[in-house]
Amino acid sequence: TFYSKSGSPTALLSYFYYAIYTPLRMADSSAIEELQCELTCPVCLELFRDPVILECGHHFCQVCIIQCWEAKADELSSCPKCRKSCGRKLRPNSLLCNVVDSVRKARAMDAGPSGVSAWDQEGALEMPEEREKRSLRPQSKSANWKTRPTNLTAVILDPDTAYPCLWVSECRTRVQMGFIQTNLPNNPERFTRYNIVLGTEAFSSGRHYWEVEVGFKTAWGLGVARASVNRKEEISLCPDDGFWTLVLRDNGNGTSDYEACTDTEECLLHPSKPPRRVGVYLDYGRGEVAFYDADDMSHLFTFSDAKFKEPVFPYFNPWPIINGRNREPLTIITPQWS
Repeated sequence: TFYSKSGSPTALLSYFYYAIYTPLRMADSSAIEELQCELTCPVCLELFRDPVILECGHHFCQVCIIQCWEAKADELSSCPKCRKSCGRKLRPNSLLCNVVDSVRKARAMDAGPSGVSAWDQEGALEMPEEREKRSLRPQSKSANWKTRPTNLTAVILDPDTAYPCLWVSECRTRVQMGFIQTNLPNNPERFTRYNIVLGTEAFSSGRHYWEVEVGFKTAWGLGVARASVNRKEEISLCPDDGFWTLVLRDNGNGTSDYEACTDTEECLLHPSKPPRRVGVYLDYGRGEVAFYDADDMSHLFTFSDAKFKEPVFPYFNPWPIINGRNREPLTIITPQWS
């Protein structure tokens, strides 16, 4: 409303800085994080650049949504966030673009002698050294050059949750199928029907990112699971049963399919290349679980509006050995940029 009356980008910047940004800076960090979330592209996880709006009402960087659709040229276009079908008509949102530009300028105005603003210190998605590297990269049509989230979380496996056929390494960063271990106690937290192991730490707030080496495995599952999931009886790997997962299914005939396990219809994915390392990004407050090919950070899938009501654990499923294939482990990786 203010912008439409004043018609001045400079006035908008002044208004934003003194009427919105400054009070937020004086409030707790959660308010700053909430505003930043609203101005963050769900694909690249950075502040919007040339934001466009789809028919469903969701916003993306123009280059990000184009990349998502180019990777699925033979499919019906859909929103990467809500998965609704939509036309490829992109409508620029000039007001949102001005607000995001104002945020960037306000951050620069608020920066101290170090050149890093307090907003950055509150947890923006980009490290200074990564920002410097990005400034030297060519600006292409692809969004793959965008940097990883900096909310890197050290994740290790909890052997007490592991299905008896799963062997967890001593360092608790690797799991693979093996012979059944008959001497394991049937403790309440252990999965006894499916090849599942969870991470040690549960998350009930904040943003978290970890990477898993899947290599040339022909089947695997990754994601997060609700703390109260049924660990002894038959379940589905879908949100209704407390799982937000991306899987690679071995069809037993030499082919495999990537699938996001949603509550509704089958949701097959078609990455431009098989990911060898997968990045998992959890934004607990926004109820989002996103998956990326960690080699180039191309977007694979995002669960949105999860409305978490209890803590969630990192989820790992190395899948059974099928026709002698899929013996390789799943390995949690610490990225070199951390």
